[in-house]
Amino acid sequence: MIGAELQKAIFSALTADPALCDGRVYDNPPDDAQRLAATGAAWPYLAIGDDQVVDDGNTCSDGWEAFADIHVWSRALPRSKIEAKTLIAAVVERLSLLSTVDGFDVLVAALETSRTFRDPDGITEHGVVTMRFLLDPA
Repeated sequence: MIGAELQKAIFSALTADPALCDGRVYDNPPDDAQRLAATGAAWPYLAIGDDQVVDDGNTCSDGWEAFADIHVWSRALPRSKIEAKTLIAAVVERLSLLSTVDGFDVLVAALETSRTFRDPDGITEHGVVTMRFLLDPA
């Protein structure tokens, strides 16, 4: 289905460059100790979040509009949103280049919204990027 294939394409795009979070891209993030053991660092990391797929077809052709959230988590010192915002920009840059999803052509890959905020723990900066994709059958 579209959601699973889109998530795979997003994961591939975000892990293609090891400089982006050193491979710390998850759909179900492990705890700090597991991230540290697996990659040598626990922070920052990305989490592929929720998505929504909407029928955008008509009587002549099939098509879908999809929205996908990517969460950015940072604990850079000194406490600042700069690392989170830099990662958001990198996520948008990589996902805006997405041209194919297995079984689909990507007609549009664009930023819908982004926002940053301090997590309730008081030490973690949290960013959320929502990307919009228009997809047609390949």
